[in-house]
Amino acid sequence: MTSDDGAEAIWTFSQAFTSSFQASCSELASRLKFANPDSVHSIAGEIQALNKRLTEATGRLPSYDQRQNELQLKALEKSLEELRSSTAGKTKFAFKRKVKIPAPASAETATPPAQTNALAMPTAPISSASRTISNHSNSYLSRSCLSGPSSSTDHIEVSIIRVSNSVLNLLTTTNESNLSASTVSLSALHIRDIQNSILILGSVDGSIMLHNLTNCVVVAGCHQFRMHNSTAVDAYLDITSNPIIESCDQVRFGPYPSELKQHLIIRDHTELPFLPQDFSHIRATPSPNWRALGEDELVRDWPLAETDYTVQLERALPGSKI
Repeated sequence: MTSDDGAEAIWTFSQAFTSSFQASCSELASRLKFANPDSVHSIAGEIQALNKRLTEATGRLPSYDQRQNELQLKALEKSLEELRSSTAGKTKFAFKRKVKIPAPASAETATPPAQTNALAMPTAPISSASRTISNHSNSYLSRSCLSGPSSSTDHIEVSIIRVSNSVLNLLTTTNESNLSASTVSLSALHIRDIQNSILILGSVDGSIMLHNLTNCVVVAGCHQFRMHNSTAVDAYLDITSNPIIESCDQVRFGPYPSELKQHLIIRDHTELPFLPQDFSHIRATPSPNWRALGEDELVRDWPLAETDYTVQLERALPGSKI
């Protein structure tokens, strides 16, 4: 490898790493704003994992990028400590309030904590611009599950959590019964803890962040795709950047299915139109954690209706076919 090739490789890695790292930091920062005491431990673990990633990348990043990433990480750690302190403070204050009930003045002093708790929760405008799909098993879920309060924006972020043995189909259909769900656009998706399921996500304007998927198929058009701690996942993508995986194995990539083109404006490809980046294999050799789907491995029969979806689910899942 020439010095020019080496410099280009470092620059390419730096760009991909910094983009993924900062996106992960931004996601955690958003979650910290509305986190409850039960989620502190989980977020702390993810911040620790980010710290490890940055440490392992030291020496392969330009000094400016290294410094900016360190600053973002410190800001996250500071926010986490503030959350821990505020949680402890609220617990102590609640105890004192219980002692001071009789005096009229104490009723007034009880107001600030109530306001503080209200600020710690998502306000109406924020919740109206987001949706959560969670705790589903053995189900067929359509775009109607995105229905919710009317919003001043037609773009929403969606969290998909704890889904198993199911099909989630977010493609827009002409006979969609819920107009509000049909017309909204997806600005970002946060997906976590999914098993034995097919996620047909359609078009996403921004990024898709995935954690802890097992034996799943994901179909999406998006700007960025980042997957962590996942096993046996087939990802069919139309994407404007290279997808990123970390701590994953048995991942297979393919282009967006031609059978679903009518639901999304995509480009025609004769081969894999992107180069996945594996941050758990930062070496010149090919990553053992992913490969491209072969022509005979591509799914052709997609579960676009509830009828017989369980049969199509069983056929499409990676399972032992990897």
